[in-house]
Amino acid sequence: MSQLNISDLYAKTNEKNLKRLEIYDNVLVKCHNRIKYNSNLEKTYCFFQIPEFIIGTPIYDINEMRKYVINSLKNNGFKIMYIEPNWLFISWMQESNKKLVNKEYKKEKKEKEKSKYKSVDGFKPTGNLIYDESTMLGLSNKFI
Repeated sequence: MSQLNISDLYAKTNEKNLKRLEIYDNVLVKCHNRIKYNSNLEKTYCFFQIPEFIIGTPIYDINEMRKYVINSLKNNGFKIMYIEPNWLFISWMQESNKKLVNKEYKKEKKEKEKSKYKSVDGFKPTGNLIYDESTMLGLSNKFI
């Protein structure tokens, strides 16, 4: 009569869990590389697509993968927004930088609005009109 060893069952389950976490960590490393690449381009955000499957690895639960990656990034201080299907918008802009960028943007916007319009008070005619004075007098005589 054969017997089943419970510790072997637990060992196999733990081994599968470790492999699954290793796969999740590999995807997280790819995400970190994407963040570093965009940071080198002086950006403060990036997009990352969580792969539905990876060739050569066992099939995994993509929802668990997403939760793992999001929690890891949030623990590192990143702002994350999930976009269907399987896209992450990752931002690492600091709040003080956001306020500074907003102030600069508003200042530039006001300057552009000011440059669009000129004050009527500041207008000084140069005398280079389309019609000269004699033509205007001729037109006014015809209408009278």
